[in-house]
Amino acid sequence: MEFPFRNAVVNTFVHATEDEQRVLSVLRTLLSEGVVVRRLELQGHHGNPIVNLDAKVGQRKLLRELWQRVSTKLRAGELKKLGKIVPERVDENCFFYLRFDKQLAHAGELVFTESGDAIHFKLKVAAYPAKREVAVKLLEEFIGAGSR
Repeated sequence: MEFPFRNAVVNTFVHATEDEQRVLSVLRTLLSEGVVVRRLELQGHHGNPIVNLDAKVGQRKLLRELWQRVSTKLRAGELKKLGKIVPERVDENCFFYLRFDKQLAHAGELVFTESGDAIHFKLKVAAYPAKREVAVKLLEEFIGAGSR
């Protein structure tokens, strides 16, 4: 099965109550050495400081390493769940969106979440033709084949 991703963006927000270095270290465990994590200081609605950490991964080798790290850190049962949620996580532009619980990621395992306190993944699916249905089918086959 061919690797389906063309590029990825990984990002998360660090709130004033969190340790930025701790959050950054979680991102570093997922990203390959040499991937640059950008830091942007923001301000919340009530003036509270928020830091956005994001990284873009475009090289095929680094994308494969990212997916390998994600798939090995998934909590038992999450890969099976991933196969079920593919259709609702792919948009019309063939982007595949995943959110992992940031607090559980600190403990070394990735668990899907709907919470805003998450590590966000936006993966571009290399679908030809570039249609949502094609992207969904590619992902379902890739994940069904074990995707590791």
